[in-house]
Amino acid sequence: MIDQLLADLPRARVFRAGVAGPGVDLDHDLLEPAQAAERVHEVLVLAATPADLRRVSTLHKLLPEARRVVVAVLDTPASHPAPVPTPTPAHRWRSLTDLRVHRPEDRVWVVDARFSAPTPAGRTVTATARAFAGHRLDVIAAPAAGIAGVGAADWRPGDPNATPAELTGPVPERVGAPGSDLVLRTLDESADWAGEETPIERPTLDAASWERLGRPGGAELPLSDPDVLSEPSMIPPVDERLVNPQGFVTTPSRGMASLAERDGRWSVVLDGRAVVTFAESGGVTDADVARLRQIRGLEIDWRRAHSGPLAAVRVLAGLAAAGVPLVAEAVPRWAGAIGPELVRLISQCPEISDDLGREEHSIRLRRAALRTHGVAARWEQLGAPSPAPPLVSVLLATRRTDMVGFALDQIARQRGANLEVVLALHGVPAGHPDVAPAVAAFDRPLTVFEAPASAVFGEVLNQAATRASGSFLLKMDDDDWYGPEFLSDLLLAHSYSGAQLVGTVPEFVYLSSIDVTVHRHQITEQITSFVAGGTILVERSAFQAVGGFRPLRRSVDTQFQEALQAAGGQIYRTHGLGYILRRGPAANHTWQEPIGTFLQRNRRQWRGFRPGALMEQAP
Repeated sequence: MIDQLLADLPRARVFRAGVAGPGVDLDHDLLEPAQAAERVHEVLVLAATPADLRRVSTLHKLLPEARRVVVAVLDTPASHPAPVPTPTPAHRWRSLTDLRVHRPEDRVWVVDARFSAPTPAGRTVTATARAFAGHRLDVIAAPAAGIAGVGAADWRPGDPNATPAELTGPVPERVGAPGSDLVLRTLDESADWAGEETPIERPTLDAASWERLGRPGGAELPLSDPDVLSEPSMIPPVDERLVNPQGFVTTPSRGMASLAERDGRWSVVLDGRAVVTFAESGGVTDADVARLRQIRGLEIDWRRAHSGPLAAVRVLAGLAAAGVPLVAEAVPRWAGAIGPELVRLISQCPEISDDLGREEHSIRLRRAALRTHGVAARWEQLGAPSPAPPLVSVLLATRRTDMVGFALDQIARQRGANLEVVLALHGVPAGHPDVAPAVAAFDRPLTVFEAPASAVFGEVLNQAATRASGSFLLKMDDDDWYGPEFLSDLLLAHSYSGAQLVGTVPEFVYLSSIDVTVHRHQITEQITSFVAGGTILVERSAFQAVGGFRPLRRSVDTQFQEALQAAGGQIYRTHGLGYILRRGPAANHTWQEPIGTFLQRNRRQWRGFRPGALMEQAP
């Protein structure tokens, strides 16, 4: 495929990432920022995977102007949509004359843009990378960053606002202001810095290799002591927009594999064959993860040497963030940069032969990895100010006075999230003896109002939304069970999915009339068309854009989700292990599905109430 592209574009200046061949290797070749006058007729950008392309987008200012820009991604997981860029006048797309997006081979996508005047090639690259990530704004909650050195783009993947600089500085100014607020540079050996700011320094892959660490004078190398790599902030972050739990398979078709050294790199070995060989840098890509989804888990083989601790720890962090089950009897000291929680989870040797236990282990791994090794988290560790956590307004509407205390208890259990509650008493007085004590005992921000009994359900929810002040709205039901990480898991899924609405499906259902808990077959961790109404977390701006809920007595959740999708929004379904739907007689519910529906397509069922381990609730 590469040969064909080179033959079709013989005059193109070639840039590549994650790909061997001719042209400028943006991962290793240091370039000065492109001069305004530098123009070529054609630019060809080759990226091995969408994750590699996002790294190129961080360096887009280094690319010249051209009348034709071709971006080729050679290994794209099937879950990705067609990468159709969204041209905007602000990014000088006015001169666009032709745009073609096509797939010449399986897993290969090519974007071919032609312009009537020389146009920054980096704009096409960033728009294509943004398309692969769902067209969400690529914003990292941290100061404007300057980056310098080999592999520095790994620290700001998918951040077109970063400013590349020479290894010795300074960071170029932009529009009459300093080029960055915080500078990170990677080094092999000590080097002077010409800028006024003091850069954060991190070792390159070569500087942290076993060969460099063990040679005479190795202790003199900058940041080369293995103990220095004991902190997560010493390794590049995981690009969670592409390396995340999406696509997780709950019932894998293949057995356990080994994560072991092959030819100086870590590989996943199954039945003596390498299924995936990771990049020399240790960066895990979305294509790597897609090839591992049907594998039950990875047993880590620490016995043989590999390229170095930096690359090894990056592989572990990326796999954990994707929810790939990892197990090991112990974790060596040099791998401490994965963080204490991941060390504990990996080394406790969980039982993952059971599908449910395997998924619970995966969820614990991904929580720890994404919150420790995500891009925003990493820059907070480097000194960037922590943004205020978003406020979530929980919309709770009820007609049942006896369920108010139970529902508020479920909300009070939520941890790791900033929330308020808007309690809509639908035809119920606030002074009712079942309601008043429950309200008084609730110790979080709470707004209570009485909605007339004549109001329909959709109207009541909209009235609750007008009283909410959060940037997110969460609709919860009064009779369902919610694990303590339910809300924080939804927020985490929102951060990596890019969807405007996140929720889950009733994977676990307690059938109260027959005292049975069922675990249903459900596909989770995917873009979808529907989630359970009692789990809807939606951006407030998206809620307002579609006008809220329709004024209906029933089907308000379905109608709202259809309206959001019709307006161009996306819905993401995360795991269902933190939620249990309570199902009584159909007449007691707005969703009047017969009980027999919940006894079909079940993975297993138990007599009595059987919450899973992640619910952290006694039976």
